[in-house]
Amino acid sequence: MIFTMGAAVVKNPLDVTRKLSVKNDQSHNIILKNAAEYEMKWSLTDKSPYQMYSLYKGPNGLVYAQSFEEIFAINAATGKVAWRHPSDWQGELTPLLGADGTYYKVSYDDVERLSSTVYRTNITRFAGSGEVTTFHDIKLRVVSHFEDGSLFDLFQAGDHKGNYIVLTDEGLKSIKKDGSTNWRLTTIPFKNGVLDVNDIEQLYTDSKGNIIADFEKVEATLDLSGKILRVADYNQIQNEPASYSDIIDKDEHGGYYILDEDEGSITNKDFKTGKQKWKYSLSKYEKAAGIGLFTGSFTTDNKGNVYFGANNGNVYSLDHNGKPRFTLSVNSNQLSYPDIIAVNDNLTVISVNNNIICLQKKSK
Repeated sequence: MIFTMGAAVVKNPLDVTRKLSVKNDQSHNIILKNAAEYEMKWSLTDKSPYQMYSLYKGPNGLVYAQSFEEIFAINAATGKVAWRHPSDWQGELTPLLGADGTYYKVSYDDVERLSSTVYRTNITRFAGSGEVTTFHDIKLRVVSHFEDGSLFDLFQAGDHKGNYIVLTDEGLKSIKKDGSTNWRLTTIPFKNGVLDVNDIEQLYTDSKGNIIADFEKVEATLDLSGKILRVADYNQIQNEPASYSDIIDKDEHGGYYILDEDEGSITNKDFKTGKQKWKYSLSKYEKAAGIGLFTGSFTTDNKGNVYFGANNGNVYSLDHNGKPRFTLSVNSNQLSYPDIIAVNDNLTVISVNNNIICLQKKSK
């Protein structure tokens, strides 16, 4: 562990360790470092060593876990399963988590290729309450990467009111919870002409609840009713002053984080000056052992603490000053990329191999 910081280094809290009851892929106990301040609150282990889980942050303290055969919602505070439904793992398509915590899943098995740009399939909507709705025969407008159409991109988002926004053969649609159409657009006015929604390159929601449609050189902002709030080219956007509130991966204290997989490091930079506040790097021994960091296991919480995982399943957390909070030392033999959900600054839910582990900060 390498720290570049101005303050004096106190005794490493990671020296206090505890063997947990959960085990890695070699049947060795996973180690929690900084057991003086953190503990395992609960865990779930599948009987199959080949099981895997993808985690998603739901509403009201729920964490969704997608296994090979089902999706279920866990109350992070208690570890109890709130609901579960059959849902096959479909690694070909990435599920969507809406801004309100609704989980949307495009059925890959039911895809029917109508043309090179239009695929028909079903969309399943899992609400935080456990209610399941299926939108049948949605004709997606897609971009295929191969001639046979086996890999493709679709354009979808979920807004703050539980509406599903998707690019279809009929234009950009907002679909209500009951499957009815909320609104539909085929073009967006811009300067002396219009933008064709079929040319959308990215679709997502922002922190203010708006829908953002990115085109090659233009960004359009819509509200939840489909009203166009703003259309601006990227030259105009780049010339506007950046706001700290718009920055992702913030430390909530005027800085932001950058993870470098190649270097195996996390850097905290000041937003206003761009200067480095501190830097964490894997040790030369970790790097020599083939351990590397993974951007897919990188997140922050409501207090600006940072969490990141390594390819051996290890999970690290630092506070906004770069001080170690805890390390979950998994040390899997096979490549194991952890999923990390920071429920808040006290509760962290982690999936690695066939385990789901919740770590809790001890109350003082």
